[in-house]
Amino acid sequence: MAETAIRAGALPLRRRPSRRVARGMLAGLTALVGLPLPALGAAPYPLACAYFRRDLDQYKHCARREGGMVRVAPAHLARMRFERGLAELRVPGIGCLWVRRNGLALPVFLLDNGPDPFEQGLVRSWRDGKVAFYDRRLRLVLATPYDWAFPFNARGEALVCEGCRSDGRQPAAMVGGRWGLIDRTGRLVLPLAETDAADRRYFDRR
Repeated sequence: MAETAIRAGALPLRRRPSRRVARGMLAGLTALVGLPLPALGAAPYPLACAYFRRDLDQYKHCARREGGMVRVAPAHLARMRFERGLAELRVPGIGCLWVRRNGLALPVFLLDNGPDPFEQGLVRSWRDGKVAFYDRRLRLVLATPYDWAFPFNARGEALVCEGCRSDGRQPAAMVGGRWGLIDRTGRLVLPLAETDAADRRYFDRR
């Protein structure tokens, strides 16, 4: 008696596909190769952007969110002007950013209609809704528990506040809350208070 050809777990023998089926498979593969990259699963770039120092025209399919950062499409990186490894960018709905040559971009504070400049090698941004400082490689250097901060000055001190808010004007000012001074490690060198002592020391107002 003939032994059963299909053992447990083995696949049954299949007939060879007909010529019509084979031609259909070939046509499908050809059409797949001809599809644009996004249809093949390439990551899309749904956000528009505008380049600073070149023009303020918006370009579609420029960037996408990537965690707390932004990723810029390679085609747009090639058109940007980089200085000391960084370029400026504006993304509607996100704000102003600094962009590295590899496409990684960090949303930062807005200052004079542009991205916050680096002071003492650091730039102000946000992390978990609080102020944070990043270096020129866009690496996190210091995360703080504060609602606002001024840049680090030449003495290595930053003016910070807890519970302050914008006055809603243009340009806006931060009002209310308690203010103090921190060093580059985040340690308070002047405790938080509702007085202007930290403000006067930071701005050298005697």
